[in-house]
Amino acid sequence: MKTNLCTALWLILLSPLIGCGGGDSQSTPAATAPETTQQTAPPAASATEIALRTSDLVSAPEFDLTANIKLQVTIPPSPSTTIRYFINICSDFSSKNNEIEINYASCKLRTTLTSQEQQFTISLSTTEIQLIAQIWPIEKDAIPLNIFFDLSELDNNWQLEF
Repeated sequence: MKTNLCTALWLILLSPLIGCGGGDSQSTPAATAPETTQQTAPPAASATEIALRTSDLVSAPEFDLTANIKLQVTIPPSPSTTIRYFINICSDFSSKNNEIEINYASCKLRTTLTSQEQQFTISLSTTEIQLIAQIWPIEKDAIPLNIFFDLSELDNNWQLEF
């Protein structure tokens, strides 16, 4: 009797585990254990390699780590009192098949032309030495005027003329 009782208890305990096997073709697959990846440490530097730490880097106290260039931009008055103009000055652009493509996220200045000359100071990094000014007349079927600037050929003043 004790054996039958133990067997009955085991069947009761195992029945949820054995449970409803089989299933139809639409049942969801059982979850699989996530894969584990073994991480390895980077190889140690050999005797001929020099381990470099940021604390080993030294610069002169007068060296400016910001590498910031200030460009003075002068925009002339609008050429028309009846047509409005918009200007973008951007640093990321390319030319493909004689068409200029501009990454407008790189624009350093966006403004409208006014009846007065305008002056702006634009901060550039040392990699932003070429710029494009794209001037758009705000009218139907307008074609922009593109003016290029190369900081390596000129000083830190850009007097736009159109």
